[in-house]
Amino acid sequence: MSSWKNKTALTRLALACSMAIAAQAAVAATNDISGTTYDTYGHDLGYGNHVYVNDSFDANAGSYVDGYVDFDGYVGWNNSTDGYYDGDIYPVINKSVVNGVISTYYLGYDSSNTADTLNITNSTIHGMITSSCVTDECAGDIDHQLGTLQLTVDNSTIDDTYEHYDYDVTTNDVRDHDLYNTSAMGNAITLDQEANVVIQNNSHVAGITLTQGYQWADDVTNSPEIFTDTVTVKDSVVTSGAYTELGNQGFYGQSEKPSDYSDSANFNVDDAALLVVANPYADNAMQTTATFDHSTLTGDVIFSTNFDHNFYPNGYDSNGDGVKDTNGWDDQDSLSLTLDNGSKWVGGAQSISLDTDYDADTGYTTYTVIDHPDFTNTLYDYSPNSIWPDSLTNADGDLVSAAVYQSGLFDVKLDHGSEWDTRKSSNIDTLTVDNGSQVNVANSSILADSITLNNGSSMQIGDSADGQQYYAGYNSGVATNALNINSGSQVILTEETAALYANTITVTNGGELNLGLGQTDTHSLVLSDAGTLNVGSREYVLNSDMSNARYVTNDVNAAGYDHGVIAINSDGHLAVNGDVSGNYTVRVDNATGKGSIADYQDKEIVRVYDDNADTRASFTAANRADLGAYTYEAEQRGDTVVLDQRNLTDAANMALSIPSANANIWHMEQDTLERRQTQTRDSVGDTGGAWVSYFGGHVNGDGDEISYDQDISGIMVGVDKIIDGNYANWLVGMSAGFAKGDVSDHSGSVDQDSQSARVYSSAKFDNNVFLDTSLSYSHYSNDLDADMSNGDHTSGSTSSDAWGFGLKVGYDIALDTQGKLSPYASVSGLFMDSDDYRTSNGMDVSDQGYNSLRYEAGINANYRFDYANDQSLTPYATLAYVYDDAGSNDADINGDNIDNGVGGSAVRVGLGGQFNFTKNFSTYAGASYMGGSDIDQPWAVNAGVKYSW
Repeated sequence: MSSWKNKTALTRLALACSMAIAAQAAVAATNDISGTTYDTYGHDLGYGNHVYVNDSFDANAGSYVDGYVDFDGYVGWNNSTDGYYDGDIYPVINKSVVNGVISTYYLGYDSSNTADTLNITNSTIHGMITSSCVTDECAGDIDHQLGTLQLTVDNSTIDDTYEHYDYDVTTNDVRDHDLYNTSAMGNAITLDQEANVVIQNNSHVAGITLTQGYQWADDVTNSPEIFTDTVTVKDSVVTSGAYTELGNQGFYGQSEKPSDYSDSANFNVDDAALLVVANPYADNAMQTTATFDHSTLTGDVIFSTNFDHNFYPNGYDSNGDGVKDTNGWDDQDSLSLTLDNGSKWVGGAQSISLDTDYDADTGYTTYTVIDHPDFTNTLYDYSPNSIWPDSLTNADGDLVSAAVYQSGLFDVKLDHGSEWDTRKSSNIDTLTVDNGSQVNVANSSILADSITLNNGSSMQIGDSADGQQYYAGYNSGVATNALNINSGSQVILTEETAALYANTITVTNGGELNLGLGQTDTHSLVLSDAGTLNVGSREYVLNSDMSNARYVTNDVNAAGYDHGVIAINSDGHLAVNGDVSGNYTVRVDNATGKGSIADYQDKEIVRVYDDNADTRASFTAANRADLGAYTYEAEQRGDTVVLDQRNLTDAANMALSIPSANANIWHMEQDTLERRQTQTRDSVGDTGGAWVSYFGGHVNGDGDEISYDQDISGIMVGVDKIIDGNYANWLVGMSAGFAKGDVSDHSGSVDQDSQSARVYSSAKFDNNVFLDTSLSYSHYSNDLDADMSNGDHTSGSTSSDAWGFGLKVGYDIALDTQGKLSPYASVSGLFMDSDDYRTSNGMDVSDQGYNSLRYEAGINANYRFDYANDQSLTPYATLAYVYDDAGSNDADINGDNIDNGVGGSAVRVGLGGQFNFTKNFSTYAGASYMGGSDIDQPWAVNAGVKYSW
């Protein structure tokens, strides 16, 4: 117990007067203190129970006790029917403040009520609750075996801050100050009887101590009785308490609190939030269940266990024939600790053997660590219930099985999003982490027989720090016989000093062992049902066997197929020294735009050193990873696994596609202009004018390396004029184009913006030969986006300028006055400059200059239908052969030259028409298809209007 901070030195006269009045008013009934402030200690009151008398100086108490300190803190149902039971406080306490110690020693044995129940609601107790006798005379035949204490703490605080009772005493007319020390009596709740403790509704309790205060007699056979305690904490906080005086030390005048947690790596009873101590002299087991539901536990949980009194670890000769035939009897102690529904625990878990020193004069108990729990592997009529981490040998010094019978088991379970941040050196039997819960091991250690993680739970192992060694020498990192990582759970070593040891590590159902930065030591690694070993970027040597849980076939589609996963980055390497069997998929996890082909192609990432001819391992690719400009996947080559180059990444594909996609916009604009030039020749009396045309289409680009789909839409506006010349009529004009493009393939996309300007001319000679020419300037802006194989996103921006020309020559063959055929040949060229840039994933793109010369030969046919009022309709059809030499273009990515040209041969067909509403106003529309080896334009349209003056 610790310091009560608001101590008040009560005078002898004030205490006597106040307590005398209370005694006269309620002599006939237990005092209901609800709604009051109550002190359980007084001095020289003339009634009540006296505390232990010590005529000499008490080193624990720190003072002389004069025999007149009175205690009025026993709870009971009444104290009039039979004063033998000494009830002082009615056991329903509501809206009260209690200063001192409350004892339940007589609670269940009042002659009028046998309910062993204490309810504390909406109250504050500056002190503690104990089940012990705390006065000099107690009824000696009180038998707590008759019932279980039901203790409920509801929306209340028990802070363990009452360290001593201060009082004034006058001797021979000399007034002096004295105190009675209570600090070492225990922490907030200290019980040595069976109990069902419920702490709920935002309650705060500074430490719980549960000890085995009695036993049932064993006759010839073992008694089946079990000393049982249950602790349930819901929506509340349990912290450490204190057994030592804290009020005489502090920092800047502020003393420590019982709930303070020390930085010491060693055992410290003042750091215990839950202390469970089985009686080493009892012949009955002590079994305790503690459940924390949506609650906080701050402090250590300490479990002390020993073999029962009549158990013989080395065996016993029961019939006197000189041969040991039995171990006697022992009932296994246990502590089951569960954190549920988002509970959090900060502290250590220690399964040890404590030396318990009880001072009958003062009622104080002190605890000292002796050793580890009792165990034996010399078993006659008992079966093993645990395994022992330290070396067990036979008479010849040979190592034998680790299976033992242990005096008690300490199991910890975290469930439904709960968390344990470990401190010091924890040693338990089983640790189960379930349903999204987590364990964080930092500057501490865990030693456990088995550790199991299920359903998306996690364990993070950080810096490992030396702590107190209890047995087996393990005081750093995590050590266990069997580590099971199941169903999407993960164990990760986050620091270079992180350490994990397990005889067997089994990873199943999507679980993951992430080597991180630390060191893992195991004899057998089992990867099953997509269980993953994550190597990361480590160059790691695994000195262990590696296998599947069931290895019956390499056929993915066969029944019983099993496989593990090796997750590794491109700069990592795994070497396995051991027997390796089973099926494994190798997943390359990282993705980057950096690096040349030489950095990745055929790079070794796994090597197996297995000389056992009876074992076989199969490694296949689990994915393709974006590395530089290309994707790579794992490929087994004998005893090694290397990176094998595949196709372009989405980001590289988009970057390389941008130049040809820009060229597609330019060619579509050029087709739109040529339609205007042709329209002028096909119109009677066209003298030029203003025109506007919409154009759009879809392009499929498919080069040797790149592939994409592109949607284009835009408008062109222009003005032109017919000029009569010698031997020819000339059309001269200028136009401006504005277009947008959307390029996509898989996750990659490019947003395009284009602006262009053109000057053009068209000549119709007297011999029916025509000549169309144009010059252009264009500017392109492109924004690139793509997802990478690891789920990250990358982007980049680039812009470029281009110059172009068009030249077309043909001949009009008149069929009659209304129709004609026009064979033609043309060449158009685009010359685009280069823009060097870097995408957000580090991919360097350079030397992207792009040239496209397109040659076309074809024939156009049209026929004009004249109507009244200068109206006419002129449908047309076009058939042409197209060749584009852009297939020879290339660009550099990360220093590697890669083909990005889209060219080749294609056939174009088109249909359309023009309708003249008047001789000055007309509309036109057309559609075309072009398909070939690399160029595929499923559709393109243009539609516009023209006004002549």
